Amino acid sequence: MPKKESSQIYTCCHCNEHFSSLTQFYKTYSTLYSETGYLPICKKCLGKLFEIYIEKYHDTRKAMQRICMAFDLYFSDSLFETCNNDVNTVLGNYIKRLNMVQYKGKTFDTSLEDGFNFSNDSSERIKSQMKQVYDADEPEISPDDIKRWGPGFEPLDYDTLNSHCELLKRANPNCDSNQDIFIIDLCYTKMQQMKAVREGKVDDYNKLTESYRKTFSQAGLKTVKDSAADENITLGVTTEMIEKYTPAEYYKDKKLYRDYDNLGEYINRFLFRPLKNLMFGTQDRDYEYYVKDEGDTDGYSEEE
Repeated sequence: MPKKESSQIYTCCHCNEHFSSLTQFYKTYSTLYSETGYLPICKKCLGKLFEIYIEKYHDTRKAMQRICMAFDLYFSDSLFETCNNDVNTVLGNYIKRLNMVQYKGKTFDTSLEDGFNFSNDSSERIKSQMKQVYDADEPEISPDDIKRWGPGFEPLDYDTLNSHCELLKRANPNCDSNQDIFIIDLCYTKMQQMKAVREGKVDDYNKLTESYRKTFSQAGLKTVKDSAADENITLGVTTEMIEKYTPAEYYKDKKLYRDYDNLGEYINRFLFRPLKNLMFGTQDRDYEYYVKDEGDTDGYSEEE
């Protein structure tokens, strides 16, 4: 509890700073602090301790659990979820809501009675949430995926394996059989990376990332398709590309790509003909659209 001194002065057990009122301390239902009904550490110091736990566990939820464990506070997953918006305000919001009437009398002992497990809580919670999602959607795992990657994975794991394999194959279309083996190993490592991210296991993620980098480098793979590889294209591939965009039959069959829209005729009548008259002083007129002179019988000049 805050150490009470004369003239209603309260002292923080951590920084030993003196306060004239209890407003700088959080209220609690714990019987350990029944004399004042407030935590013995001031709000500022408790916030700093919370930040230390976040840095240690790399998980805001675990940091909150550790605070509750240290100061005999009740921990509730559902209550934490309603407060987990901003790391700078989550601690204060959680403790303030913990003092609502529905949580009166609840302490960390209550959390233990509810089955609280600090070491496995994060991973078990995530697994439970994933199971609820997949049970609701009833996803089906393809037999081909099981044959390719093996049994025992979650649907999300198979999706990760397939998508990453497709990414590596697309970036390395000409990989050999040895590189195919490396790609399979890389996909398993990527799947484990994603699991570590979901479960907040930063150390595991860093180790897996380092392993991925070494395997990737050893395999000689690329993250994007290498355009420089075009320099090694064989004559047959070059011929295929030429046939695709400039077919040889164009030169053999002149009628294959003839002017079915009569665009050539239009250009001759309304572009080249006036241009010719302008440049050479001729008086060629269009056979259909023209103004007749006296004695004209058709639209053609004598030169035509």
